[in-house]
Amino acid sequence: MNTIIIGAGFAGLSAAHRLKNNYIILEKAERAGGFAKTEIVNGFTFDYTGHLLHFRNEKAKDFILQNTKTKLNILKRKSFIYSSNVWTNYPYQTNMYGLPYNIIEENLIGFLNARKQKTSKDSFKKWVLTTFGSGIAKNFMLPYNEKLWKFPPEKLTINWLGRFVPVPSIDEIFRGITPSGVDTGYNLVFYYPEKGGIEAVIKNIYSPIKDNVFLKSEVKFIDLKKKILFYKDKKINYKYLISTMELPQLIKITGDKKLMQLASKLKAVSVYSLNIGFKNNNENEKQWVYFPEKKYAFYRIGFFSNFSKFNAPYGFSSVFVEISYKNKIPYSSNYKIIKDLIEIGIIKSIKDIKIIYPMILKNAYVIFDKEREKILPEIKNILERNDIFLAGRWGKWEYSSMEDAILDGFDAADRILAKG
Repeated sequence: MNTIIIGAGFAGLSAAHRLKNNYIILEKAERAGGFAKTEIVNGFTFDYTGHLLHFRNEKAKDFILQNTKTKLNILKRKSFIYSSNVWTNYPYQTNMYGLPYNIIEENLIGFLNARKQKTSKDSFKKWVLTTFGSGIAKNFMLPYNEKLWKFPPEKLTINWLGRFVPVPSIDEIFRGITPSGVDTGYNLVFYYPEKGGIEAVIKNIYSPIKDNVFLKSEVKFIDLKKKILFYKDKKINYKYLISTMELPQLIKITGDKKLMQLASKLKAVSVYSLNIGFKNNNENEKQWVYFPEKKYAFYRIGFFSNFSKFNAPYGFSSVFVEISYKNKIPYSSNYKIIKDLIEIGIIKSIKDIKIIYPMILKNAYVIFDKEREKILPEIKNILERNDIFLAGRWGKWEYSSMEDAILDGFDAADRILAKG
């Protein structure tokens, strides 16, 4: 076999489409998709948290649109922050209208003072303080990211930021304290399936190549020297390998001691997502909301029923709630989650809840620290010397989108095609 692809998510499937032939995909799960899967329960459509298609690259966009028969709706972003008992538009730094006067003043003074300093890149905390100032740092940036990452902000690096944290100009900051605010960021518009959740897209991409995909086929061991891969009770020789599986797990099944020692320093935080379907006669237009304050159990919530009217039965809404965790799955947080949702007016009464459906996203967010920055290039170089190419968020151990995963798949496949 010329090429084996591990994983049938967006990265693996896009790589397969690019290669066209002389490959197989091995997927450990019963369905393709990775975390881009959907569960339909009692008429409610639940993705594994928010999976929205934001396109910046025409190749990735064309690939999805040309290979997806399911209708994709184009939606304008309607996201918010809830702090100081006020709903403000996203992003926080350019939409402060409505916040208490003392908070706005603190944010503005801090921002202007930060503009007098040189931006520090030593850590995420220093970058925030020297980019946004002490006010925005205290009132949103630091508490929100501490809830998300469960990792000290002074130990986080800034290599994950990219387009994900928009930096405003002084003009935009001041326009942001007016009612109109400033819409900015990479995700102003996105695509989402009208029916079937995000897995509808996966199914369309998977269908033409399904004969080359082996489901329930977890890879058990990879012999780097002999280029032999073991799965189930089988073994297969390969020339090239594309891995989209979690990087630490890939390294573990190689048995390479040096790689395993390096990978032991890689870190991630997991996410517990509680999906709730509830009766709702007062529909809101919010798509997702960020919660920086510690008094709320979750860091973000989102509304599947506002991505598509078909995601919930008539007269009902659906919300997903995200809590990050390191070790123990926070099932005990369910009561606090519901209590908080009632307090902020999302759910009127516990009696209105029709269904609760928990999901676990293990290692959902890769931790960017100095150890990762130091060892990841070395790991990548060793693997590529053994003709193993990494693709996707977990394969490359990074923070990225579905579009990035598609482009990673293309890139890995192109490099193999160039080698012949």
